[in-house]
Amino acid sequence: MEEMSPILDPEPHQRADAEESSTALPAFRYILFPRKGGWSTFPYPDIAALMVAEGPVYYVSSLERSEEMPANISVITLHEAEKLLQEPRTVAVVAHPYWLTATASLHPELCIVLLPEPVGEEAESPLWESCISRLVGIADLVGTTSETRYMKLVFQGVRAIWLNGEDTSPAGVMQKDDLEVPLRDYELLFLHALRQTLSGVPDTVTRLQCSVRADFYRQLRSKAGAHETISFLLAAYEYVLEDSRAAASLKEAFSHAVLNGRNDCVSSHYRFLSAIHARAGEIDSALQVYGISAGSEQERHHYEQLCRWLEAGEEQLVRAELLRLNDDYGNALHILDELGGETARHWKFRIYQETGHVEDALDLVHAVDIQDSPSRQDYRQLSGLALALRGERHGAVRQFLETALEDEDALARIVEMELLDQAVQQLLGEVP
Repeated sequence: MEEMSPILDPEPHQRADAEESSTALPAFRYILFPRKGGWSTFPYPDIAALMVAEGPVYYVSSLERSEEMPANISVITLHEAEKLLQEPRTVAVVAHPYWLTATASLHPELCIVLLPEPVGEEAESPLWESCISRLVGIADLVGTTSETRYMKLVFQGVRAIWLNGEDTSPAGVMQKDDLEVPLRDYELLFLHALRQTLSGVPDTVTRLQCSVRADFYRQLRSKAGAHETISFLLAAYEYVLEDSRAAASLKEAFSHAVLNGRNDCVSSHYRFLSAIHARAGEIDSALQVYGISAGSEQERHHYEQLCRWLEAGEEQLVRAELLRLNDDYGNALHILDELGGETARHWKFRIYQETGHVEDALDLVHAVDIQDSPSRQDYRQLSGLALALRGERHGAVRQFLETALEDEDALARIVEMELLDQAVQQLLGEVP
């Protein structure tokens, strides 16, 4: 990983000294909220080890310490975790999405989310993705082993790290006491991302990791030749990096998808070209591509609406919407922030709703937005979600019950709260 050196460290060999920032401030403390099954099921022991080198680490459980638990990690109860998180320089590290309301209601100073892969019935549960969405919405840093999930997070504008990789060789070392601990590339990247997050420094690691991944797929493509998946992933990373080669890589992926008989490749592959053009400011070309890919009646109607906006001179609104339609919520939000105005506010609200940023969405609601019954219903439901995340359970239930008078589906939110309560008991090891 020679390309990492000039960005992360001026020295030729990567080094991550645990004492590199000797200040008077005490070290951050890390509170791990794990999945059920004890330490043996903790999805990221290597990341926990990095945190141990940075500061005290605590593991939340109602179970007795197991033999495999590292000696330098302390086991604490949920009540003890609640007390610790009220103190400054304490970080919640959430390693299972069903901790959502339990951790959000504690209002941690910083929240790091380490997303696990679903096990058993979790993969089929709508609660799984719903909780992940809202958990990401409150997170300051997110780690995942899924590259698909990682790309989704990057497109959302989330500070994220892909905790995986093909290269098992050491990319650097971490100095701890008198020892040099070898680190893989993603471990080194996580450590730098963690330190940037804790110190409030702007994110430079996401772009670096995307550059590393783009290089990987470029090399893979040169060895294996043009390939539907390889070329598409290369195009996605080049797009994030604003690399002018993204369009060529995407067209290559689309051509191979057509040759492979993919029936949905116009929407799954070709449409992404509209985002590439829009990101580059080529709005006419972007809109033309989206029009070609608009297959359903709803999409055709939306395309016609975008054409009218462009004719009316709303070029940046069209640009933002084309990015949103390609799941590039992060860049769409940047454009809307710069635009300002009522239309931009409404569109930002929609993006925050779609990406699980409950509080951000609620902050954008004005009294004029909730004059009719459907809008009031949506507002009550959104308010209920926000109250649940704040730990105001009774207020949340009241909002959901009021909504249920006209929409019985709102009762599902109350059921969800009960399910998460039960899940926390399981995660703590209190019940099977």
